[in-house]
Amino acid sequence: MVKRFLLLFVISLALSCSTGVERSKDPGIVKVVIQSDPSDTTIVILGQTYTVDTSSVFNIQVAQGKVYIDSFYSDLLPELDDFIDNGHNYNVLEQENGTYKKIKLFETYAPVDNFTKLQFALNATVLKIGEFQIPVQLPEDESLLVDFEQSFSVKENMTTEILLQIEPLRSIVRYKDSYLFLRKITVKNITYY
Repeated sequence: MVKRFLLLFVISLALSCSTGVERSKDPGIVKVVIQSDPSDTTIVILGQTYTVDTSSVFNIQVAQGKVYIDSFYSDLLPELDDFIDNGHNYNVLEQENGTYKKIKLFETYAPVDNFTKLQFALNATVLKIGEFQIPVQLPEDESLLVDFEQSFSVKENMTTEILLQIEPLRSIVRYKDSYLFLRKITVKNITYY
């Protein structure tokens, strides 16, 4: 009888114990999308105005995405099932049904929290418009990283989509014998779904 009581006591004690560790929340998803400003369709090169058409190309390079909670960060990756980001090129002049296409830069799981900043490396390579193929570069001594001081939250099992708007052609200026990429880009909208 005592053995049975002792066995029941040990089993009930084991079942009622708590480790003191709460269940972790499931992550949310951060999705970063970029779209060119629909009003930015022309550029003047050597005194002649060129308009974007379906053959126009302005490639940007994107890598090293991060979202920050003060000084702590979470890496952003191009796809949900990626483990590493080797950087990607995107044509921000690509059109779909007569308007600039939305391009997904990052989509990754992130911890549930309130974030204060989005950061990633952004560079340009070449502009192809009309008969021109022009190398484009960042101004000398400018960091590859661009920061967006923007508050947003990540909620459990939900997607936070950050829509960026770039002015691709207005971002390009001629300086001496080169074309510089000044990165005119803003956070246009944040949606939760």
